[in-house]
Amino acid sequence: MFRSPIRRRSDGTYRFQIPEAYRELVRHVVEADLRPGLTTDDPDLHRLFPPAYGEDDDRNAGYAALAGRELVDRRLAATDTVLETLHSERLTREQLEAWMRTINDARLVLATRIGIEDEEPAELDDETSESAELNWYQHLSALLELIVRALSD
Repeated sequence: MFRSPIRRRSDGTYRFQIPEAYRELVRHVVEADLRPGLTTDDPDLHRLFPPAYGEDDDRNAGYAALAGRELVDRRLAATDTVLETLHSERLTREQLEAWMRTINDARLVLATRIGIEDEEPAELDDETSESAELNWYQHLSALLELIVRALSD
């Protein structure tokens, strides 16, 4: 039977024994792709900040002015938590939730870059299907699933 490398412990913390390769992938994607773009107008991050009011540009601009900085700050705090706990083998629920949010954000950025619009890409061209970013996306998806399952238990 498969024992997840991420599971809840009796004291309420989480056993977090993911492979080093996954930890390094998360570090790379957070440091190189996600974190730097959070403080810019990087178009690859548009999925992280969808318009709150659909096509209403005036209301969206007002919402962005009021809540935009707080949304960015929350994402930056989550990435800080991930980087601080990168090599930890035990996480609190709050830390594991930060990992979940950060990995999901990184997946959205990667999906935008490689043209994935839905959860499962219908067709990818030969160049995209062999890209490193698609492999990263798939590995992050697998890690996200393990985290969600652990938090659901």
